[in-house]
Formats: sequence, structure tokens, C-alpha cells
Amino acid sequence: MEQVSAGVIKHNNDAGISHIHEDHQALFNYIEKLTDIASQPKNHQYAITILENFIAFFLEHIIKEEQILQQYLTAKIVADHASLHTNELIYLDKSLATLKANVSTHIIQTIAAELNQEFKNHIARYDNDILQKLMALKK
Repeated sequence: MEQVSAGVIKHNNDAGISHIHEDHQALFNYIEKLTDIASQPKNHQYAITILENFIAFFLEHIIKEEQILQQYLTAKIVADHASLHTNELIYLDKSLATLKANVSTHIIQTIAAELNQEFKNHIARYDNDILQKLMALKK
């Protein structure tokens, strides 16, 4: 096991689970791009594209993640986790609308900081727990 960003524990012995961790790292890479572009006023319009790409990638990620969960965990655990994803998608849609209405350093920084916190919390509180359950089942 090795430690990676956001308190995620990476298990190298399972390709499916390691892909989930790779996706998590990619999500944080999008957030980092948003943070970086906030200090570049002439490039602020690209923040919209970055957030749109983040949302598209997140959709792909949750589809893969939920398919893996459905194979091994109870329907209730999967439904509860899917509900968290739905709430995050609603938040992302609102963030995108906010950003489109006002592309500014402050808005970009705020969205990036909130995304960073939300996804660190989600991964640390929920994904790591579920992925540990999967690892236990697959042993």
C-alpha cells in the first residue's frame, strides 16, 4: 500500500480498484488546473471548459465506480453511494452555472476550493471505506 494525495490509500494488487484511485487523482488534477487558471485573468474563460471536462470525467468515473460496487456490495450500499454522487452532480451543475454567469478570479478560486474540499471528504469518508470493503471481499 502507498499513500497518495487526498488521504487515498492505493492498493496496487487490484486493477479495478487502482483505476478508481487513478480517476480520483485525475479529478484532483482538474481542480489543480482550476486553481492555477484563477491567477491568469486573460485565461479565465478556459475555467468553464476545465469544469465542463471535470464534470464529464466525473460522470464516467461514477459509472465505472458504481458498476464495480454493484458487483460486490449490497443494493443499499450502492444506492446510498449513488445518492452521494447525485448530490455532487447537482453541486457541479450549480457551480458551472455560477461560473458561466461570472468568470472571475474569486469565483474560480471559490469553486476550486469547494471542489477540493468536497472530493477530499468524499474520498476519505466514503470511497476509502467502500474500497476497503471491496478489497476484503476480493481476498
